[in-house]
Amino acid sequence: MKKFVLIVTLIVSSNVHAEEPRLKTLMATMGGHAQGILSGILYEDYDVIQNAVAWVNNHEQPTGDLAMIKKELGLEVLRFKWYDTQAHNAANAIGEAAIARNMKEVSRNYGIMIYNCTKCHEAFRERLRNVLHKE
Repeated sequence: MKKFVLIVTLIVSSNVHAEEPRLKTLMATMGGHAQGILSGILYEDYDVIQNAVAWVNNHEQPTGDLAMIKKELGLEVLRFKWYDTQAHNAANAIGEAAIARNMKEVSRNYGIMIYNCTKCHEAFRERLRNVLHKE
């Protein structure tokens, strides 16, 4: 009986697909972790900084929206990706500076990370919001 229940469970669960990550959800979560880094900076808590940076650098891709993002942005998707890469590079530098316990470099790179996030939002947020979140 246990084998039967296990087999039925495996069959049913294999037919259930988790919802693909969406850009809006990803951005909200990233914002929370950016605030976590800031909190770590304000309290000089290098462990909090490292934990938040680890999530930022290992987040899922917005697979549920990638095709629409690429279609809407065309070649501008390269600039979208460039901002993302710059933000990740800064996050890596934040993590390295946190390991070295160098708050000046943590703070400097936090500014670079947020700058690139903000520039991407200025360039693409409204356009992608209109495409991805049509009601």
